[in-house]
Amino acid sequence: MTTLSRSARWAALESVWCQAADAAARHPLGSVAWQALGSCGARTELPWTAEPEQVGPWDAETMRGLCTACPVLAECAAYASSSGVCAGWWAGTNRDPSYTEPARPGWVKAPGAADGQPAWQGVLPLGGAA
Repeated sequence: MTTLSRSARWAALESVWCQAADAAARHPLGSVAWQALGSCGARTELPWTAEPEQVGPWDAETMRGLCTACPVLAECAAYASSSGVCAGWWAGTNRDPSYTEPARPGWVKAPGAADGQPAWQGVLPLGGAA
């Protein structure tokens, strides 16, 4: 993998922005060139467009975390709002109206962890009676 210089990166971004402006002028929904810069593009194994019942709590947390640190989060949220997206994950939330947020996974101290250096393990909430 080659590393681009700072000026080359800016030139590449300028090219994308110019293409986006041209596309926005021609396309009724506006440009979506920003999607090429999104964090989600590199994580195609995640269920970004899955049916709501297929999205588990760990997948939801992973997608939410990726979106939080995404460089185009604002553009994604604006696009989802302006175009009336009603399916899939956009800007850290599932836009499907039938989606029910799964219980969030958490972290607990692992059994046998030393007091000076605690170890943590992930836990999934289980359905059913408490």
